[in-house]
Amino acid sequence: LSILSFWQLYDGLVPKILTTTFGIGETYSGIIMALDNILALFLLPIFGSLSDKCKSPLGRRRPFILFGTIAAVVLMMGLPLLDNSYYANPSPTKIVLFIINLGLLLIAMGTFRSPAVALMPDVTPKPLRSKGNAIINLMGAVGGVLYLIITSVLYSKSRTDGLDHINYIPIFLIVGVIMIISLLVVMYGVNDRELC
Repeated sequence: LSILSFWQLYDGLVPKILTTTFGIGETYSGIIMALDNILALFLLPIFGSLSDKCKSPLGRRRPFILFGTIAAVVLMMGLPLLDNSYYANPSPTKIVLFIINLGLLLIAMGTFRSPAVALMPDVTPKPLRSKGNAIINLMGAVGGVLYLIITSVLYSKSRTDGLDHINYIPIFLIVGVIMIISLLVVMYGVNDRELC
C-alpha cells in the first residue's frame, strides 16, 4: 500500500514538476524519470540479499523497512518544497538540489522495496502464501486507488484551472502519512523474528 501510493505520486507529479516548474524538456525529464528503473537493477538485489543475511533485534526485513521508509518520507517532502521555492525565486542551484534530492529519494525507496516484498513469504506458512500474495496485491491496489481519489479531490480541474503554479505539498504530506501509518502497522503488527 505504502510503496504503490508513493509510485503513483512519483509517476504522476514528478514529470509535471520537471517540465512545468523547472522547464526541463521531455527528453531530459524522461531520462530523469528512468533513473528509478536503472537504480532498481542494482539496489533491489543488493538490499534483498543484505536483508536475507541481516540478524538484528528487529528481525531481517524490518530494519530496512523502518529506515528506508523514514528516509523516503523525509526526502519526499523536499520535492514540493524545492518546487515551490524555485517557482517563487528561480535558480539553477534549486534544479540541481531537486535532482540530487530525487536521486537520494530513489535510493531510499530501493533500500526497502525488496525486504518489504520478502516479508510476506517469510512470515506466512506455505499453504497460506497464495492468500498472502492476494492480500499484498489488494493492499497495493488500495494504495493506488487512495492516491487517485485524493488527487482527484485536491487537484480537480475546477481547482487547478488557470493557476500558474500548483502547490503539491498537501498530496505529498498525505502520501507521507500513508507511508508512516503503513510502517507503524508493519513495525507493531509483524514480528518477523518470532514468525520466521
